[in-house]
Amino acid sequence: MPPKRRRVWVRFALAAALAAIGLFVLHDAASGVVVFVALLVFFAACIHALKGSDPDELDESNRRNLGWLWF
Repeated sequence: MPPKRRRVWVRFALAAALAAIGLFVLHDAASGVVVFVALLVFFAACIHALKGSDPDELDESNRRNLGWLWF
């Protein structure tokens, strides 16, 4: 059975659209609420994108590229 295809970019596009509407279209309290919801959608998209990665599948070369992150 082929692996299930995940569309990660859809959630990021939704977060970007909500943020744009909140920043450029709405005013006052509605703008703040929509931008806050966009932030929560962005966090959910990040968690969803990372949920699919399996650390056991990473080889040594993929881990070596992230070495600059750790002090």
